[in-house]
Amino acid sequence: MPRPASVKSTVVTSDTTIKSTSGKIYWITISNAHLTDSSQVELADGSTDRWGVNVEAVDILGQPVHITFDPPIACDTSIVIDITAGTVKATVGWT
Repeated sequence: MPRPASVKSTVVTSDTTIKSTSGKIYWITISNAHLTDSSQVELADGSTDRWGVNVEAVDILGQPVHITFDPPIACDTSIVIDITAGTVKATVGWT
């Protein structure tokens, strides 16, 4: 699948509307620095969940997780990230 010439990236640590209009999500990198609590991270099209993952606490795995979406996740209304628990830093690649 051809990639756009310019994919933007946004770093977030809490629930965030990354883009308030339609777009596509190409990748996400997530790290959870909390010592004991896992974290749930979801990507949504407005209020409709499109993808989610549970990221273990640092004492279990300790490594960031990187996921590439091919094809990218299409969002018709907006690009939203929802972070529950843990101490998360996520970087999302989007257009």
